[in-house]
Amino acid sequence: MDSELHKDLLKDYSSMLYDSEDHDVIIQVGEDHNTKDFRIHSNILRARSPYFRNELSTKWGSNNSNNFKRGYTTMLKKPHISPNVFEIIL
Repeated sequence: MDSELHKDLLKDYSSMLYDSEDHDVIIQVGEDHNTKDFRIHSNILRARSPYFRNELSTKWGSNNSNNFKRGYTTMLKKPHISPNVFEIIL
């Protein structure tokens, strides 16, 4: 029974990667005409990546001009990474 519950839970969390509804982070990657916005849930980023856990911390966010808060959404700008590469990383 636990195994079935874990499978269902994993499936539900995995679907959040592709469902940007209720997202709270936008990561804008690329430069010039090759840019893309990724709408993501911060809980997934924090749980899966120490890098993003640090980037989304309140200390980092308030001291870095590469991101800003607008309402409940945080925007991170990463111009030096291509959208294709970031998609693979994500």
